[in-house]
Amino acid sequence: MSEIKPTRTALVTNREGIHARAATMIAELVRRFDSEVVLIKNHERVSGDQPLQILLLTAAHGDRVTLEAQGPDAEQALDSLLELFAENFGDDQEPTEQAENQS
Repeated sequence: MSEIKPTRTALVTNREGIHARAATMIAELVRRFDSEVVLIKNHERVSGDQPLQILLLTAAHGDRVTLEAQGPDAEQALDSLLELFAENFGDDQEPTEQAENQS
């Protein structure tokens, strides 16, 4: 019997998308948890703890990325990642309304 994996959808509101520093921040955050995290964009799946793989998603401003986790703290890992996305990876900028309207 397969385990149901929790997922979340994150909107990339950062104007530069998921750039190198953002990918590193995602990977460092994922490594704090015991769960395995995968990022998915356009059916391409990459490991959440590998910055170079995350960059290969080429997630731009306005893109949606599915976050999937499996493990003992999967929900907490996903919630923390959503918060990181919402904070624009620490960049000093406000999310734009335009990003909210794109799919």
